[in-house]
Amino acid sequence: MKTKLEEAIESLSAADDANLYARLGAYSIEFPQSPHKFAEPRAAISLDVKTAGALSASIELGQRILKAWNRSLYDLTCAAADPQAKKTIVDALHLKSADGIAAAITGILISTFSVGPAIATIVGVLLGRVLLPAAGRELCAFWKEKL
Repeated sequence: MKTKLEEAIESLSAADDANLYARLGAYSIEFPQSPHKFAEPRAAISLDVKTAGALSASIELGQRILKAWNRSLYDLTCAAADPQAKKTIVDALHLKSADGIAAAITGILISTFSVGPAIATIVGVLLGRVLLPAAGRELCAFWKEKL
């Protein structure tokens, strides 16, 4: 039986990047007003103009947010060299699965930064796609190239 997180990652992995960026932007706008809606990995937030603004603006916001999380996670894992965070991501890379990497990143975001699961899952899926090609390479050198 799959966990809620596994189901959410599987569902989000089927979405294209633009959709994920739009969700990330919309969720980030809605989160301060209703954090309780983001306690589950699959938030039920509409992506309408009233909630998220123009689609292009929501996508752009999502891209900026991902860039910030990309840097923060890189710094935690490689620059500050948190050995547990690095081990978690390297172990996930050995699976050679974007979903496995997404689950590892999601867990780090929730446990280390207290990010709401719905937002952490989207960031995890997007960064899982970025880091998957690092499988078999030195993680930090590869990741630094992607910043």
